[in-house]
Amino acid sequence: MKNNIDTIIFDFGGVLLNLNMQACVDAFARIGYDKIGDLLDHYKQKGIFLQYEEGKITTEDFFCGLQSIVGKQASIEDIKKAYLAFIGDIPAYKLELILRLKEQYKILMLSNINPFIFDYCKKTYFEANNHSFEDYFDKGYLSFEAGICKPDKAIFDYMVKNAKLNPQHCFFLDDGPANIEVANSMGFNTYLVKPNENFLHLFDD
Repeated sequence: MKNNIDTIIFDFGGVLLNLNMQACVDAFARIGYDKIGDLLDHYKQKGIFLQYEEGKITTEDFFCGLQSIVGKQASIEDIKKAYLAFIGDIPAYKLELILRLKEQYKILMLSNINPFIFDYCKKTYFEANNHSFEDYFDKGYLSFEAGICKPDKAIFDYMVKNAKLNPQHCFFLDDGPANIEVANSMGFNTYLVKPNENFLHLFDD
């Protein structure tokens, strides 16, 4: 990492949070719908999932709409449980890393995410052990709040303006090549994270 960095920006899913799309596909198949993989993506969703991540529909509308796709044989609770199968874990070393880095840097999250997944992960991971989301991040720039998903440049512009960032002094980690490409074009220092990668070496003294 360059010496002039003052802000570190983490994507969430696929960078901090391990994802398991196949587990989600299998879970939906067990409740009678075997085509959920056509709607899911690691980097940017589509259809009703994209509408939800961009904050265009409510959580209730999302799950009712998903039930109309999956079929009435599955209850809303069945669908919520199947959807959560997408969520893996956040390795403890990543949480410890963020706490350590926050002592020296501004730490931000820039994520395509929806309220259901964000609230679940916030309670499960960031609010465990008497911590809060704010212990880890100075601010989260979340697609459902901004109304925009990466790789749209507008969400990067919004973050830069709101957080008063100089991209040349920021280090951005993401697992989506298109997101990295946009960030590079704006002058961010970037790193493309591989699936399940341990990236501690990037922050060695």
